[in-house]
Amino acid sequence: MAKLPQDSNPKTRIKARRQEDRRLLRHSDVLAAILNTAGTLIVVLNAEGEIITFNKACETITGFTAEEAVGRYLWDVANPPDQADQVREFYQMLIRREFPETHERYWTDRDGIRHLIKWSNAAIRDDAGTLKYIVATGHDITESRHARLELQKRSAQLTERIKELRCLFGISQLSIKPNLTLQQFIQGVAELIPPAWQYPELCSARVRIDDTDFTTPGYGDSTVCQRRPVYLGGQPIGEIQVCYASLPEPDQEPFLVEEEQLLINISEAVSLVVADFASRQRIREYQERLRSLASELALTGERERHRIAQQLHNEIGHKLASLKFRLGEQTQPPAKHVQTELIGLIESTIESTRNLTFELSPPVLHELGLGAALEWLSHQLEVNYGIPCEYADDRQPKPLNEDLRVEVFQAVRELLANVGKHAQASGARVGARVVDGQLIIEVSDNGRGFNAQQEQPANAVNLGWGLFGIRERLAHLGAKVTIDSAPGRGTTARISAPLVEESAAAVAPRGELEAPPAKPQREPIRILLADDQQLTRAGLRALLERAPDFTVVAEAVDGEQAVSLAAEHGPDVVVMDVAMPKLNGIQATSRILAQNPNIKVIGLSMHSDGQFVVEMLRAGATGYLLKDCAQDDLAQAIRVVQANLTFLSPGLAASVASKYVQNTPAPDEPASEADLAALDELTAREREVLVLLAGGQNTKQIAQQLAVSVKTVETHRQHVMEKLDDRTIAGLTRFAIRCGLVSLSE
Repeated sequence: MAKLPQDSNPKTRIKARRQEDRRLLRHSDVLAAILNTAGTLIVVLNAEGEIITFNKACETITGFTAEEAVGRYLWDVANPPDQADQVREFYQMLIRREFPETHERYWTDRDGIRHLIKWSNAAIRDDAGTLKYIVATGHDITESRHARLELQKRSAQLTERIKELRCLFGISQLSIKPNLTLQQFIQGVAELIPPAWQYPELCSARVRIDDTDFTTPGYGDSTVCQRRPVYLGGQPIGEIQVCYASLPEPDQEPFLVEEEQLLINISEAVSLVVADFASRQRIREYQERLRSLASELALTGERERHRIAQQLHNEIGHKLASLKFRLGEQTQPPAKHVQTELIGLIESTIESTRNLTFELSPPVLHELGLGAALEWLSHQLEVNYGIPCEYADDRQPKPLNEDLRVEVFQAVRELLANVGKHAQASGARVGARVVDGQLIIEVSDNGRGFNAQQEQPANAVNLGWGLFGIRERLAHLGAKVTIDSAPGRGTTARISAPLVEESAAAVAPRGELEAPPAKPQREPIRILLADDQQLTRAGLRALLERAPDFTVVAEAVDGEQAVSLAAEHGPDVVVMDVAMPKLNGIQATSRILAQNPNIKVIGLSMHSDGQFVVEMLRAGATGYLLKDCAQDDLAQAIRVVQANLTFLSPGLAASVASKYVQNTPAPDEPASEADLAALDELTAREREVLVLLAGGQNTKQIAQQLAVSVKTVETHRQHVMEKLDDRTIAGLTRFAIRCGLVSLSE
């Protein structure tokens, strides 16, 4: 190395040193090529910290060229301005040998991206030990550092997950431990929680279920807490708390996201186990109650037998004995007053027998069906207890198997009896409707109510079977009952019972009291089915062909075909759909009977409106059957009319039919001036729709006949009803008859 001139002027010395630096580098072309092709970062600094070598690798990572870097101080290149002083101080430490030769520092490129560089530094000194150069070689370890940190993070997370799994596994092991009490389970859960959290030494827990509470050591009031409720049956019954005595790390969230999910999982697991404990407790209570109910059932049966025996002895037996005694006294025909007395005794005996029979098993259920029986029970609440009770029915078919039908009836009977005896209500309501294949019956009152959480209300200790008994009997048959009540706001009991297919319902029809049987015939009763629905005809045929005394001779798809086939086959009975195309059932019936008066016609319809019944009977039919009753009553109806009797569906009381007969104008009754004025307001198309409606056709059939959309027909029908101020088909039919638009004889 050339010796620099000894000049006292600093500027001269610096200039000479730079010239020497350039001279050395000019003679180092090979070394420069090596430096520029190396993948390692290489920076050479002079004693003042100026960059004299900046290789290609440095250019690539920083974005600065060698021309931009050489001659500048290290702290002015690849370092933010606010870190220049720190880097300058770092360089002075290197010179003083106070900094390790191997270290890690960040370089910042032109785009502001930081790169972590691992540097190795070597100092080149002259013979006198004076620092001449520092050669720094470095490697970009940013990605490896990130990978190492990520590995550490994943390892820490895995450790946390293992702790969490141990906690959940411990809870599951507790849940299957035999003979474990709820207190012991809660204590075990609380002790499992702190070791599962990130800082177990600072963590404590509390688990509370109703009045059972347990805390781990160190638990106290803290603002650093997680909370999660414990549920039973959808209602919160307790809480799990996880707390830190202090913040583990200031300015950081104390709980991990995974720990929040772990607390949710613990809460759900505890909720399931608590529900299991509650179920076991309920089973024990149910077993105790069932034993009590079995005893009560035996005693109740004995009391009922004793009561019936007393009633038979004191009322019926005594009256029959008196009747026998009085008859024995008669040696000649009794006088008029004696006859009256004897008849009175007989009638009184019959009435007592009927009352006793009705009390034991009300025939209304078997003769009129569940809907009518529920309505009867509603009326009985007012008769027996003076509490008005409204009954609402959606009039949909409600087929239940026979056992369930009886139990539902008895359940409603008991619920209404409870209303009368205990509710102190001024009003009640019974509603029955079909929802998604279930029969829903609601019995509600506006009485004082009770705590529905108690199986046996404290204010109704003498309910006999009680709500528990009702629930158990219905559950045995696949139904259920729920109670919604609270003190001061009344009670609603909701029964949900599964419906069955009509064909699967027990054949215990609404009419248990059969009509007098027809005289034996040598030939089966020959039947014509008239219905525009093929599925309905197929169902009716399948139903009838199960009986050996029936045979279906023909099927008609409209009124005209029914008239034609009746003339061709001469059937004994025609089952006639009221609403059919071409000719409605009323018109077809009139024509069939005009041809052959010996044929019996049974009207079949979904309409329970009394006007349809009246018009069908006026046309000559001797029976009227609602389609929802056909499964139970069709066979009986055919036998009844064949025996020259009249049959009406049980839901169509004779008094209702009589009322409609009285209120229906005769076919030749003239229209009033108001009728004619209203008729003038109708358009030609509206009159046409009115005639078809009065003829028994539905909206779809009218739309097909008039070649318009169903929506158009509905609009015309709405206008007709508004103009005539009548929204019933029966009322529109009467109007059309009065105005001469239709005739029953057509």
